[in-house]
Order: sequence, then C-alpha cells, then structure tokens
Amino acid sequence: MNSSQSKQNFQAIAIAIIIGLLGLNGYQWYVNSKLSGANQTQKSEMMELQKVQEELDQDYQTALESLEEMRGDNAQLNALIDSQKGELKTQKDKINNLIWSKKELDKAKVEIKNLNANVTKYLADIQQLKEENKILTNDNQQLTLRVEEEIKAKEEVIVARNALSSDKENLTKSITALGSKVDMANAIKINFLEVKGYEVKAGGKLKERSKAKDVKMLRLCFLTETNMVTPAGQKKFFIRLINPQGETIAIDDSGSGVITNKLDNSQVRYTTSGEIAYKNEDTNACIDWSVPSALVKGDYKVEMYNNGFLVGKGAFKLK
Repeated sequence: MNSSQSKQNFQAIAIAIIIGLLGLNGYQWYVNSKLSGANQTQKSEMMELQKVQEELDQDYQTALESLEEMRGDNAQLNALIDSQKGELKTQKDKINNLIWSKKELDKAKVEIKNLNANVTKYLADIQQLKEENKILTNDNQQLTLRVEEEIKAKEEVIVARNALSSDKENLTKSITALGSKVDMANAIKINFLEVKGYEVKAGGKLKERSKAKDVKMLRLCFLTETNMVTPAGQKKFFIRLINPQGETIAIDDSGSGVITNKLDNSQVRYTTSGEIAYKNEDTNACIDWSVPSALVKGDYKVEMYNNGFLVGKGAFKLK
C-alpha cells in the first residue's frame, strides 16, 4: 500500500470519529436539554405547591385568630369555638394530604375555598349565638329584676301582714282584756252566803237537819250586792261544793259540769247551777240542790261563780 492510500484511509477514519463525536455531543445536548426542562418543570411544580401551602397556612392561621377573637365568658360559645377549630384542623390536614401526597392542587385549592367558606359560616353562627345570648341575657336580667321586685313586694307585704297581724293580736289582746274587764264588771258579787241542810218529808215538806246522814237537800241562800253596770234580769250562778277531803262534789247526772275561770283561764268543776231574778239592787235569793247520795260529816266549803268569775265564798258543817 502506498503512502497516498494510507493517508486517505486515515482521513476517512478521522472523519468517521469526528462524526461519531459530533453525534454523541448532539445526543448529550438533547438529554441535557430534556433533563433541564424536567428540572424546570419540577421546580415550577414545587413553587406552586409551596405557594398553595403558604395560602393554606395563612388562611388557616387567620381563621384561628378570628375564632379566638370571638371567645368570651359564655361556656356554650367557647365550646362551639373549640369544636369549630377542631373541624378546621381536620380540613387543613386533608388539604395537606392533597398538596404533598397526591399533588392534586386543583382539589386542594377547592378545599381551601371550602375552608374559608366554612370559616365565614362559623363566624356568622358565633355572631348569631352572641346576639341570641345577648337577648337572652337582657331577658334574664329583666326577669331577675322583676323577680327581685316581686320578692321585695312580697317581703313588704309579709312585713305589712306581720305588722297587721301583730296589731290585730295586740288589738285582740286588748279586746280580750277589755272584754275580761267588762265581764268582771258585769259579775254580780255575793255579800252574804248561808248553806243549810234539809230532810225532805212526804208532800215535799222540808225539815232542817245538821247530820250528814239525814241531809237530802242543800239550800244555798245569799245576798247580792248592787251592780249598776249589769242590767236587771235572770242571772245564772254556778256553785262548787268542796267536801271535807278537799274534793269537788260533781255528778253529771245531777247538773254538774265545767266552767272557765276568766281570771286565769283555768277549768273549774262545779256541782250545780241556778238562776235568780236580779233587780239591779241588793237581791236575796236561794238555790236548792238535791243530794244524789249520802254526804259525809265534816267541814264543807262553797264557791259561787257568775259571769266566769268567783263572786263569793262560804262554808258549812255537817255532823
């Protein structure tokens, strides 16, 4: 092979190598161009993701601050705010998942709009609740004021009623005391009292006796004093006979009973009673009592009552 042919072969090989290198460079440029475009696209996508994330964070933080500004002293209102914040947190986590895990920015943006719409609704609900609570508070204050006024009025009525009751009680006491004085003034006192025992003979004839075993009737004769306060007319006297043992002789079937001593409101057992014709002057009268059973010998005491007061005393003795 001559030198001219060898030189031609070398040139051909060199040209082929140069063409190959140029092809390789072109391919590398193409690959690098593709990678650069992909990187630019990824960078743009990352910036868009971060932008959406920043929008979400800002809207979420603004929502929390707005809700906190609505917080007050009302427990129901505060509980609602806490519940709404919990719902927003759940919604934010859902949007975060759409942004970074699924790369679904369109859905994420829609959810951010929904989040803001929910915040607007939450704030409106809270404001409405505040207004309702304000109205309720005003109603409660007015109701409390009315209740306090009614309580005060009732207390005043009670005080007035107690005062009236006290006045009535005092008046009743005064009337009672006055009535007692009137009753006492109307009582007819006894100036003289004498008791005698009698045996009842056939035909009703009486014979005076002093022995207890013979006495079948007691006659109590007395002289009243003049009492110009009480009007003339029939006046009833109650007689209490006390035996030697200090016991009141009382037999219900023989006219005995109980009266109230108006001087001390004590109950007094009496033996018998009788009426006399009082003439607004010193009046002599007698009251008979048939002895239902044998009397015992000894000293007896006698008390006479009129108009509820003790008006006379006496004594007699049976052998």
